[in-house]
Amino acid sequence: MFQVNSYLLKPGCKVTDLDDLVQNPQNYFVEITDSKSLGAIRHKLNFKYLDGAICLQYYDQVLMDYRYWDSIDMLWASILDLVDDVLQKGEGREYFPDQPVKLGLKPAHKNWLIFSIEDSRTSRFLLPRNEFLLALVQGAEQFFNVMIHGFGLAGKYACELEKLKRLKDELQ
Repeated sequence: MFQVNSYLLKPGCKVTDLDDLVQNPQNYFVEITDSKSLGAIRHKLNFKYLDGAICLQYYDQVLMDYRYWDSIDMLWASILDLVDDVLQKGEGREYFPDQPVKLGLKPAHKNWLIFSIEDSRTSRFLLPRNEFLLALVQGAEQFFNVMIHGFGLAGKYACELEKLKRLKDELQ
């Protein structure tokens, strides 16, 4: 079972210690479905450059955590491109928007793929292909729905919504 959560960095929050960030994420981030907390920071958010984190977990195994925070809407768009590449070409690679971090997906066994994150070290995870791709698409859908319905940004994410619909159709 996959867990996919999106978080927005609290406005004015400075990240100087990644260990503290991972140990105390509540001091830095607001979960995207926490409408009360989002309402409290809404007027301070910069929608031209929206920092945040995407956390991925497969059962008890953490795949990606808070230390990989970046421009979250652009990161979700990159992840959708990654999923699209896997569906069209069999594998894909995308960089984070503002960090030298590379995400990769490549086929492994019949219905499995290898998800990799490369920065100063490389982490690789063997995951069930369709379940993981669908979890990523659903996580992106949740994020963009909050941006559109919670913040009224439908026009800004029209391309992502179109791609989401197409990817969901291909995966189901």
